Amino acid sequence: MRAARLAALCAALLLATGCGIRSTDVVEVGDPAYVRATPTVPSSVTLYFKGPEGGVLPVVRPGQQEQSPGNAVVLLLSGPTQAEKDAGLSTELPNYYGGMTLSREGAGVHMRLERAVRDFPAVARRQLVCTAAHAVTQVPSRSVSVTVAGTDGELAPAQCPF
Repeated sequence: MRAARLAALCAALLLATGCGIRSTDVVEVGDPAYVRATPTVPSSVTLYFKGPEGGVLPVVRPGQQEQSPGNAVVLLLSGPTQAEKDAGLSTELPNYYGGMTLSREGAGVHMRLERAVRDFPAVARRQLVCTAAHAVTQVPSRSVSVTVAGTDGELAPAQCPF
């Protein structure tokens, strides 16, 4: 009986040692990879809507005449089409039919909406920033800084991470 207990104890100790594999700390390897997922299609506009998982996803709408930041933001504020809704896309931006000014300042964009903007959720802010940045450069770029201002002040400048 004593030999059986000793054998069981030895087996448990062997399992507890993990067969000699030592634990390691987390190894840092750099930033996550980015992939350009939005094609550049002539006569199209790229809008960013909330995806089914909660992040923002690019939507390329072909056949748009003038591709300017102002027109892109107006289309974004109009919300997703029925087909886009059927695909699970939505928007965090509130229904908005007020005035808007958009100006380009060097490598940045300044957008002013005639409503409060500080209450916008993070996804709504990203929708605005990414749509305006993509419309300015025609190619997604993290180098375009977008500032959104409203009747309650100005949000910190932001870049689209895509």
